[in-house]
Amino acid sequence: MTTNSGTLALEHLGNVPPSYQHHWRAAEPHAPIVLPDRIFKWYHVHLDGAVVPDAMDAEARALLTADATSGTWQTEYGLDFALLHLSTAHAFLIVGTWRGHQEMWERVYMKDLATGGPFELVSREGQDWPGACVWELGVICHERMAWHRYLFTSRDGVSKRAWLEDTYTGRV
Repeated sequence: MTTNSGTLALEHLGNVPPSYQHHWRAAEPHAPIVLPDRIFKWYHVHLDGAVVPDAMDAEARALLTADATSGTWQTEYGLDFALLHLSTAHAFLIVGTWRGHQEMWERVYMKDLATGGPFELVSREGQDWPGACVWELGVICHERMAWHRYLFTSRDGVSKRAWLEDTYTGRV
């Protein structure tokens, strides 16, 4: 990766095709999902001007509610978040749960928009699997800082309500 002069050679790295045109997306919070032992802040991520269909929102909320109340999820703190990303070919449901005080654990579900099938849990087989794209990371980064801010509080009822109200709206 270095040339004879010792400088870093980057010519063969980062060559995103010129045909790819990057753009902003929007993130917006919606009503949280409140369950007996946990709450999920709820976000939509989508192209500027696009709207997540109500039916897709309802489907994703129902899936998350059913999975989170199935007894198979670890509930350490119960202050969690989820985002529904309406992309171009797929929709993604990304769920972040806080464990071990400062660890975000993640579940990723994907829906093929061409076939209209259901959301399916993304397989964790093999070495690599999707974590988050640049747009989803906008919400995840905000939630990372919201949890960070929460951990510096007394973690009482007022602090928990402040965490719940600490949401992100804007370009990602």
